[in-house]
Amino acid sequence: MQQYEKQSSRIVYVGTYNGGGNDSLYALSMNKSTGELSAIGAYAEVEMPSFLTVDTERSRLFAVSELQDEAGKEGGEVASYAVEAETGALRYIGKQPSFGASPCHLVTDREGKRLVVANYTSGSVSLYSIAEDGNIGPLADRKRHEGHSVRSDRQEAAHAHCTVLKDSRIYVVDLGTDKIMIYNIQENAENPALVLHGEAQVHAGAGPRHMAFHPDLPYAYVINELDSTITVFAYGQEDGTLREIETVSALPEGFAGESYCADIHIGVSGDYLYGSNRGHDSIVVYHIDRTSGKLALIQHEPTGGAWPRNFAVTPDGKFVLAANQNSDSIVTLAVNETTGRLEPTGHELRIPKPVCIQFFE
Repeated sequence: MQQYEKQSSRIVYVGTYNGGGNDSLYALSMNKSTGELSAIGAYAEVEMPSFLTVDTERSRLFAVSELQDEAGKEGGEVASYAVEAETGALRYIGKQPSFGASPCHLVTDREGKRLVVANYTSGSVSLYSIAEDGNIGPLADRKRHEGHSVRSDRQEAAHAHCTVLKDSRIYVVDLGTDKIMIYNIQENAENPALVLHGEAQVHAGAGPRHMAFHPDLPYAYVINELDSTITVFAYGQEDGTLREIETVSALPEGFAGESYCADIHIGVSGDYLYGSNRGHDSIVVYHIDRTSGKLALIQHEPTGGAWPRNFAVTPDGKFVLAANQNSDSIVTLAVNETTGRLEPTGHELRIPKPVCIQFFE
């Protein structure tokens, strides 16, 4: 590991589409004042770790391995690492099969005892227990989604794409069925289980991909890959329901090129929403009306690279890091904390095929 200055820097982990014995998971140091990035470590135990989640409280990192076997069915894996909090160094713990093809997202519960994984190609969700030492236990439960939607090229079957924890419920965004499936984790049994609580419908052909809940208001926001839109939902905290409020475009008016939405986040202040466009290669910025939850367009800011599959807002809200998959770069954008607008900083770090960014802080 290279030197990491804890007072002036934060740790950043990057998952990539690298594999086959090559470094695939990177630890970075980010200057808190300037946003400049530098690599401090790299790891090769997991092939194609396309999504990561960090349990800061317990110093753990979990990664999917977005694999599928030759038949395209059950080849994925999920892995765990221990984090050395003082340096950011990772220690590989172990892995389990994901019991689904192309796992692409995962989340832990608040207690750090359960792990839920979305398998995209299989359209399934897998549940695991996490041991005290960070080992992932054997499969506890799996639910396979059924159905399809109107896009025969991308929605011929269910495709679970995102797992989000909110008020002890797990929300699974399914691109293939245009639905959000809502689960409870049942604990009053020998093995934990996923129990269906309900579902919410997204408009036909949307292809919902990722989801963000507002940190302190009863709203949820879903970014739709296939028609490049963002849908706003009213969130019922008591019963976990979602009611659609509006849908807006993530692209500039008049844009006619090929583009697919990817990731979505809400700024630290709760006043601004950000979403990434692959093809247009931008991040759209919206202002959030705190009374209605509705969105007002602010800007489209280029990400300084190609195909921004994932991005992240720093914990202090001062910067956005954009992972440009097809140009092998992570670009730092500054956040204007008064207006929410994004501005280039000139800082860029070259990393092969970056597709996920997570902070440890």
